[in-house]
Amino acid sequence: MATITDICNAALSHCGTRSKISSIDEPSPEAIACTTHFDMARDATLRAFDWNFARLTVALADLGTPPARWAYRYALPADCVRLRRLNDAPVLKYPETFFEMAADTDATGAIISVILTDLSPASAIYTARVTDPLRWDQGFTDAMAYALASRICFELTGKEDRTTALTRMWQMTITGGAAEAANEGSGANRTALPDSLMVRGYHDPLGTV
Repeated sequence: MATITDICNAALSHCGTRSKISSIDEPSPEAIACTTHFDMARDATLRAFDWNFARLTVALADLGTPPARWAYRYALPADCVRLRRLNDAPVLKYPETFFEMAADTDATGAIISVILTDLSPASAIYTARVTDPLRWDQGFTDAMAYALASRICFELTGKEDRTTALTRMWQMTITGGAAEAANEGSGANRTALPDSLMVRGYHDPLGTV
């Protein structure tokens, strides 16, 4: 499996630089650029698709005292980078007001993210912030390398056209990785379908979706 250094060097190769790094913590311009953009590139790529390896389902903690237009107020999981659905139900099957993401404050006055809904009990199916590259699948790793490359290319090379091309490659590798991930499971006999199947127009032949 690829390490953080491997991914950074793949990104540098995509940029067309001849330099490689031995560690993301070294003081070279290449490593500094990778350090600056790595976390943002990872989170953007995680948000871009409902990746199997990063999908978690957890019961939500009811915080009580919801706004008047909602029945329940739940805490958003701390490691959530994108909420996909509640209780394994596709959001597209329900009105836009099925749930609402919002900011609120806790008992100490600190700002927190909450989910407002009329559903109880509620479980969140979401994409988690998975920081260990040993847990990433190959499709995500490839997309991550292009995501990082598209963010550091202009800084290191000044080549705007290559930066644009790398952004397109990032989008293409997400599409390819998403298709592979969707093929790892079956959509039949499910209450909910993966986002990738829904957008491709898949319908459950048994009529459950």
